Amino acid sequence: MKLKQIIFLIFSCLCVQTVFAKKSAPWVGNDLKGYSCAGRGQGFGPYDYTNDADKNNTIGGGTDTALTIVEVAHFTPAIENLVKPRFDSFLADFDYTLRAWPNHHKALLSLVRFTLDVNKKIRKPEKIYTPVECYFQRAIHFSPNDAATYSLYAYYLRKIGEHEQAQKLYEKALEIHPGSSKIEYTYSLFLIELKQYEKALEYAQKAYQHGNPPPGLKNKLIKLNVWK
Repeated sequence: MKLKQIIFLIFSCLCVQTVFAKKSAPWVGNDLKGYSCAGRGQGFGPYDYTNDADKNNTIGGGTDTALTIVEVAHFTPAIENLVKPRFDSFLADFDYTLRAWPNHHKALLSLVRFTLDVNKKIRKPEKIYTPVECYFQRAIHFSPNDAATYSLYAYYLRKIGEHEQAQKLYEKALEIHPGSSKIEYTYSLFLIELKQYEKALEYAQKAYQHGNPPPGLKNKLIKLNVWK
């Protein structure tokens, strides 16, 4: 799709978005410094990344979906993999994508990866639109039964040392989606970091029972003489 077509579709969508956007996605909660979360206005969307009807929704009588329109313009593979932004800012692309699709799992993960790279001084910081935790709180408020968002938020908090809140979020994710091998796997790895080995074993065994995850977790527990 040519850029001019994308721009035309985006602006035409703004005129009809209220027909398709079924609920609002306000900024909620506080950032980690205690300030109220805030961000740019809605614009396009909001759409639910876990809702097939939203994903397959075509815009303006064409064949392009609302998801395709946003991703072609602001979440290409190069953006997702932190290779090259659409113009000059990864955060601007993530911000647009997440305002339109608050719980876009891949965009949330890329935002986390970018932020962690900046924290490690691997990347240069960019102008901050909204703190990472505010995007997650907005996504959870928008789609409260999306276990993947809780798990991704837990991963971010785990990486920046907010362990107590991260543990609560992992458990909430598993409450929503019990039997998720992927979440059980990552939660068990986190529990190893916390030296909660018996609990780590419990979730590791569940992860291998419910799926076929990599052997790394089991090997860690074997080295710790925990695996049974």
